[in-house]
Amino acid sequence: MLMAIDIGNTNTVVGVFDGIRLINHFRVASNHSFTIDECGFIITGLLERLNIDKDKIDQVAVASVVPSLTPIFEKMLNRYFQITPLIISSKLKLPIKIVYHDPTAVGADRIANAVAGFSRVNGAVIIVDFGTSTNFDVVTDNGSFVGGVIAPGPRTSGLELARKAARLFEVRLEKPERVIGRSTAESIKSGLFYGAIGQVDLIVQLILDELGFSAKVIATGGLAEDFAPHSRFIESIYPTLTLDGLRLITDYQTV
Repeated sequence: MLMAIDIGNTNTVVGVFDGIRLINHFRVASNHSFTIDECGFIITGLLERLNIDKDKIDQVAVASVVPSLTPIFEKMLNRYFQITPLIISSKLKLPIKIVYHDPTAVGADRIANAVAGFSRVNGAVIIVDFGTSTNFDVVTDNGSFVGGVIAPGPRTSGLELARKAARLFEVRLEKPERVIGRSTAESIKSGLFYGAIGQVDLIVQLILDELGFSAKVIATGGLAEDFAPHSRFIESIYPTLTLDGLRLITDYQTV
């Protein structure tokens, strides 16, 4: 079995595959001060609660955008699973071509999303990943990852707004009852929600204009189900797209 680990700035998502089937997955906070043993206790404990035998896991793939956590997870996997993980990067053999000024600068999560997105639609695709940042990754119909856009995510924008403005505060990220807020909280909620939707739709439109050809638009990420259904362009949501990409990349190493 393969354990796929997606280490993000806010959350870490772990999935276990039996062949191509995702048995189960879970999400934990990305504690940047994790020790090796804390990390091991959490991961092994959650696997046990999900009735997944850790001894049946014989492969691990890791996509990390948190450099300080990457060695912690590597050492944890060696200690608790006796496995040296496959660390996802542009240096691996990939089923897509990265056409970027510096391929090594592309985040592992973006690589995994591009691989899985291209595989899902079997053609040109724009992947919108709603997380700490909102990432737009573009793959052409010949499998070339040509780049994309990175923008602040809705929750990041809300936290920064509350931090910088003394009289403003955090609100729940959800669709408001009306666009015109009748209180400060309603106004902030409306601005964050519709600002995020407007940002996504404008950026996707500009990407399509620049490409000059059509592309499927799909979404993933922890906030995708809250925002993607309200976009004019996003056609499908794949919550485990990044994990699927890790599996595909791992399988491709033996092709």
